[in-house]
Amino acid sequence: MRRFALPGAVLLALVAVFAVAWGTRPGASGATVGAGQAAAVTSITRSCPPSAPGSSTARISMVALPSQTAAGSGTAASTGAATFSAVLAAPAATTPSGKTSTSADVKAEGAQPVTVSTPGEVTTVTAPGDGGTAVAATGKMADGFEAEQSDSSGTGLVSCTHPGSDMWFVGTGEADGASQVWLYLMNTGNLTASADVTLLTDTGQQTGLSSAITITPDQSVAENITQYVRGSQALAVHVQTNTGQVGASVWEGNNSGGSWLPQANAPATSLVIPGLTVASSAAKLFVVVPGSTDARLKVVAYTPSGAVNQFPGSPVDASAGAATPLALNSLGASAAGLKLTSNQPVVAGVLVPGSGIGSFTTAVPPVTEQGVVAGNPATRGVTVGLLLTAPSAAARATISLIGADGTVTTPAGDQSVAVAARHTLAVTVTRPSAGSRQPFAIVVTPQHGSGPLYAVRVVTSGTGGLSAPLTSLLPVSSAVTSITLPPAQDSYTAVLPAPSS
Repeated sequence: MRRFALPGAVLLALVAVFAVAWGTRPGASGATVGAGQAAAVTSITRSCPPSAPGSSTARISMVALPSQTAAGSGTAASTGAATFSAVLAAPAATTPSGKTSTSADVKAEGAQPVTVSTPGEVTTVTAPGDGGTAVAATGKMADGFEAEQSDSSGTGLVSCTHPGSDMWFVGTGEADGASQVWLYLMNTGNLTASADVTLLTDTGQQTGLSSAITITPDQSVAENITQYVRGSQALAVHVQTNTGQVGASVWEGNNSGGSWLPQANAPATSLVIPGLTVASSAAKLFVVVPGSTDARLKVVAYTPSGAVNQFPGSPVDASAGAATPLALNSLGASAAGLKLTSNQPVVAGVLVPGSGIGSFTTAVPPVTEQGVVAGNPATRGVTVGLLLTAPSAAARATISLIGADGTVTTPAGDQSVAVAARHTLAVTVTRPSAGSRQPFAIVVTPQHGSGPLYAVRVVTSGTGGLSAPLTSLLPVSSAVTSITLPPAQDSYTAVLPAPSS
């Protein structure tokens, strides 16, 4: 009888598992559960780069804009918090200022995390360390969250981004104004990350960074890539991780000043680049073809007067495996957004002339739910505005401003703006209060039924409004309050034996 004991025990165990699974099933097997349901955003992480070369300690402007539903049902205890923690500079890393720092040096400074716990108010904090900043927000502080590295005036310069595994940046070349090019990689996770960095210029792929870069947890690496792109007219930086995820940022500049490159969309055959200002007649377009086949491009500029073909006649060619610079000379003094259509997937960006090296914009997604720029200056002598592009159907959106005290206003009492299909609209934004010089946030909310809307925040200095010299461009990021859950089905295949064939 003993020889039947073990098989009998196994059979009894399977019967027990079957009974438990059947008795505790949530519904009929195969039934769809939660398809299309939305869940509130309750936790986010971001990575903010260190201060740019030659600048003072970085500042971070942030705001959290919980949905009205969440705000009405929450309690003070469920507010949550946004915590800004220092990311240590890699040991023996040479910083852009020429100073050599070590992790021990940074730890010795005793940098303490900074915590913000009031949603709905614009807050600017000093970065807690020199190697970058990790941001973790929970509860209502994660709901509709946006943060940017900002300057002393509160102007957001570059968005703090989600850690990722595949990122593109497009800018000008070393021989065309970027005498310094720095790449920053930050690992805010718990696992060591390994990143491959591909450099493409107008002469093809450069081999200077042939080895993967290792970034340990809670560490930031600064890499001077200028030496690898000498003589270039255009540049693309492609960061891919083999293990883990990183936050990546690229800064380009010269003795007159520099600018961050916004993270670009992944390669695609159709791209929209908003944010060419009214003073951008000498703007330059950079097109990157990652694949092995040359691309043929059609470029259309959407201006306040309508669509203008940038290169009439035959399509423009862009070389495979390279970054191709193209001059945009036919815009005149019009604000514009560009649409690129290609027979091959491409990545693209634009350099708009302005202070220092100028400012960069790139292909970005349309604004969804609400687009937010947390850091906007209220100082004298500057003009703040938005460039809104509707490349296909007409778009309508509400523009609202949020002050440091959380007060919400609409410019000049306007409830909404309308952008005609295949047009760009320039909107000047007045600071929330004439007596306040505190930075404020801008919120762009597409209305129901609106066509796709692309937006860039613009800051100019001096007289002339948005036609004055350009100081800063920043693509408007979507700060969402909810995510759509994918469909799920009940399944017992993990606990029941597979049927015999």
